[in-house]
Amino acid sequence: MLCKNPCSAVFAALLALILVSGALMRGTGGSGSSSGGAKYPSGSLLNGDYSTVLDNDLPPGAHKDFINYQDNDQDKAALHAALSRLTPDAAAALRQGRAVQVYNNTSGYAGAAAALTSALGLRNPTLQGGNAPGGATYYLVNEAGQNAGQTVKYEVLFAAPRDLDLADAMQQVADRVDRILEALPDSNAPDTPAYSYRYVVSTSVDTADAPAADGSSVPATFISVSITRVPTAGS
Repeated sequence: MLCKNPCSAVFAALLALILVSGALMRGTGGSGSSSGGAKYPSGSLLNGDYSTVLDNDLPPGAHKDFINYQDNDQDKAALHAALSRLTPDAAAALRQGRAVQVYNNTSGYAGAAAALTSALGLRNPTLQGGNAPGGATYYLVNEAGQNAGQTVKYEVLFAAPRDLDLADAMQQVADRVDRILEALPDSNAPDTPAYSYRYVVSTSVDTADAPAADGSSVPATFISVSITRVPTAGS
């Protein structure tokens, strides 16, 4: 009986604390939110603004004043058309829980890679992104002086099982393309004639059934990221 009033006061205080904490968690998206909250502003993950999603998934090193992230209707249309060129065994590239990079020599993707290259005028028909000759990094970073006065475009492509959460797939893609983006130079210096560079990074997402060798198909999500370098004479 002696603790009746103190206990009531303590209980009320604890209840108020719990309610306030819950409101705060809902307001910030909570630790379990994978696709909401400030990371994806204005519902960008839901309304298809995938370049904004990629931008927000990238670390600070990829945020430079000469790199712009914006969607591109031509890229979206090219990806959609290219997915109709998938052949068996495109499904074999899919990995549970992962967004996997695919290339022109990945089984089932030669036609899709050729279609993307033709539609977009890609300088990397292999869809490679790395340092080896033919890759986006090789030309944009290691050989930044090549074709300095020309607008050039490179693209990489990723495939994921459709049951992989899109927010998770986008983060995995961001982790891969960050290796290219952080290394991009703002000019062709010290080469002459001098050009300054700006880049437009566009992300497209589409779905298709990836054909398997046995005649079946596997529902998949495909994410492409293009990097267009635009030069301006005089640094």
